[in-house]
Amino acid sequence: MRQRLAVILGLAVALGASSSQGEWRMMIHRGETTEEYAAAEVDSITFVDVPVPPPMVFVPAGFFVMGDGSAHCGIDEREVVLTRGFYIGQREVTNQEYLDALQWAYDRGYVTASVASANDHLDGSSAQLLELADEDCEIQFDGEKSFFLREAPSGYAQAAYPQGYSPAKHPVKEVTWQGATRYCDWLSMQAGLPRAYEHGGDWSCNGGDPYAAEGYRLPTDAEWEYAAQYDDERAYPSGNVDPDCSQANYEGCIGWTAPLGSYAVAPEALGLADMAGNMWEWCDDWYVCDLGTASEIDPVGAMAGSTRVVRGGVWYHARSYMRCAFRTDREPSHTSGGHGFRIARTAAR
Repeated sequence: MRQRLAVILGLAVALGASSSQGEWRMMIHRGETTEEYAAAEVDSITFVDVPVPPPMVFVPAGFFVMGDGSAHCGIDEREVVLTRGFYIGQREVTNQEYLDALQWAYDRGYVTASVASANDHLDGSSAQLLELADEDCEIQFDGEKSFFLREAPSGYAQAAYPQGYSPAKHPVKEVTWQGATRYCDWLSMQAGLPRAYEHGGDWSCNGGDPYAAEGYRLPTDAEWEYAAQYDDERAYPSGNVDPDCSQANYEGCIGWTAPLGSYAVAPEALGLADMAGNMWEWCDDWYVCDLGTASEIDPVGAMAGSTRVVRGGVWYHARSYMRCAFRTDREPSHTSGGHGFRIARTAAR
């Protein structure tokens, strides 16, 4: 889906005509910023399609206990206060949404691509964003200028959907942590917001303070768990009872990803979808297993590391991996048919 940006101009301005008072000028307003141009100097106006960000829901600031005493790397229980409300993706990013943004970025020289890989091309970075060559990847490049979708030739996908399927609403796969953060930055650039991530150095989010970032970003480790268990500290996003295949997609259910929104929203209070199962979701934080029991305000995780936090479980793992407090990790360059993401953004004060 795309949104058409429009500039509303008077006919005289569009034609570059002169008024009795002097030359016509046009003023373009964006937020609190206004730019003025002489209409006679404008040769043409081009309307540009810009990808629409995935739907988001608001999560109010609050307090919760992070960890549940039993989940992997979530055994430690600690009190956490999140002082800023935030928005989080209502669901994971789809193949179609990622493709639209990727094409937008490629057309502007922000990305390089071959049939095997899409790579970063901003801030001196050439990091891999998407592994197109893997059989799990449902986004492809034609080798010239265009990206397109396909059914994955993976045996898992073909067994799960022998009659075929449309990949557009399935979650994007084979995306690295850098590919997820770069997508967030593309959304910020499209919206005229500051980019949250540093790509020429350590890829830190807003200089190490993600909660103060204006642009789109990945949810922090704490934000993800807070949203998943909102607002009763439930064991799973769907509640305290072990979920079954009617509530989430995990090992033994479909055998591949489900189209996003296939299950009832959970937690219900926020209306979030697919927080449990379907895909592991990249988070902003560097990974540390033992977080300790000391209370924290707006935790940002370790300042450095070798792996990043992933959350939520995946279609090929057991349901115990879907506990709200379950934490694990992958190298930022890791790609697979089970790793995707959802976006976040701090709410304005």
